[in-house]
Amino acid sequence: MPPFVHRITKYDPADRDEHGHYNGVEESTSDHGTVESAYLQAVAAFAAASGVDRLAIREPQITGIVHFGLEPAVEGHGLNGLFPPDLSGFHDGAEISLSVGLELVRAMLRDNGVWCRPEVENRFAVHVGWDQYVYVSGDKPCEGALARTRALGLFPERLQASPYEADFDEPGVQRPADEDF
Repeated sequence: MPPFVHRITKYDPADRDEHGHYNGVEESTSDHGTVESAYLQAVAAFAAASGVDRLAIREPQITGIVHFGLEPAVEGHGLNGLFPPDLSGFHDGAEISLSVGLELVRAMLRDNGVWCRPEVENRFAVHVGWDQYVYVSGDKPCEGALARTRALGLFPERLQASPYEADFDEPGVQRPADEDF
């Protein structure tokens, strides 16, 4: 994982209690507007600062019949127009453009029923977590992207690691997808 990790959030750290829990007025769902756009611009700024214009999809997931999100699931899991209806191209390791990666981030922010880790191994990663928390990792400090994120009204916080970082040291057999998959 790249060494410079930031949690980007719309939640002002001043509105956290002594345990770090947010107790302000911001909703935990996407506004589908200005704030969502700010998140996407911030991710794009970090990608540009990292020299990234292509990403790989890692560990893609879509919801089944059961949907646990705060917003209603949408037809196509937010992937309509990004991938064919059979979702070919939405698989682990698939290479996508940054613009498609940003649309995947939008779908995850909207809780459309899709989740993945858009990444460039050891250079850049973006993970979307619960309640509109976005984790961006890069191989450079990205001071300009941090300033842009703050100017957009979001709050970047430096972390040691993303809580959504893949743990490939898990026990069990790991094998690549094959025709049986």
